[in-house]
Amino acid sequence: MTTETTPETSSAPPRLVAFDIDGTLLDSTKRPQPGTLRALDGLRAAGTRIMLASGRPIPGLRALAERCGLGEDLILAGLNGSVVVDQASGEELARHPVDPALAEPLITCGLEHGVLIMLPHDDELVVGDDAHPQAIHEAAGNGLALRAVDDVARPGLDPTKILFCAERAELEVLEAALRERFAEQIELTYSSRIYLEATVSGVDKSSALTDFCRAEGIAVQQTMAFGDNGNDVTMLRTAGVGVAMGNAIAETREAADVVTATHDDEGIARVLGAWVDVGELAPAAS
Repeated sequence: MTTETTPETSSAPPRLVAFDIDGTLLDSTKRPQPGTLRALDGLRAAGTRIMLASGRPIPGLRALAERCGLGEDLILAGLNGSVVVDQASGEELARHPVDPALAEPLITCGLEHGVLIMLPHDDELVVGDDAHPQAIHEAAGNGLALRAVDDVARPGLDPTKILFCAERAELEVLEAALRERFAEQIELTYSSRIYLEATVSGVDKSSALTDFCRAEGIAVQQTMAFGDNGNDVTMLRTAGVGVAMGNAIAETREAADVVTATHDDEGIARVLGAWVDVGELAPAAS
């Protein structure tokens, strides 16, 4: 790991730059910083594709892009890489659902531990209790329609992600149980203090990078990724250059090639300014 704001650069910018959202692309006000928006414009002009890599579902990413003025030509990698969509063409580049034969015991284990189960699927959020405040909040925040089912362990669909919601201490107990029973079959990651997310083995934000590169016929070494949290670690390790924000957790910083300034201090622009015009930035905070 290098602690600096400028990576070793070639004359050409990366072919793809992937961004985590909260704590990375968005600052503490939940907006991109001015230098970040200028950097995105510069990347587009240089022919670089821009990926939003998030635990959010695709409708939530579309709404975020519109709200923040991020453009309509993005690569949307939702549900921690389970679904990858080219926003401009509408083409689905990848989909990695959880087989119902695996999803059922995973969900049952969560229910036995008393946690809330939510299944984002296309434009719906499938739950057992559509009156639960967190389910209502999650659906509203991502533009999803809530749909209650009698048995959430048998929802009648192939879920693309299983979202377990509880306090962190409860989730850590559940995580240990899931790893003991399903270690070789799933990926588990925390996207926030109250969210533990399960996808099929080998599917995470890093697989979104490789799915895109495979579809476009480019080398993964021609990519760059920015992140701050635990579900960004594999993405930073896989990208040609992995960049951790200055506000990143220790694990993410250790996984990165470069550590930049924080999401409130133009951390993204300070890196991408090596290739594109990001305007005049204030000196980095010490």
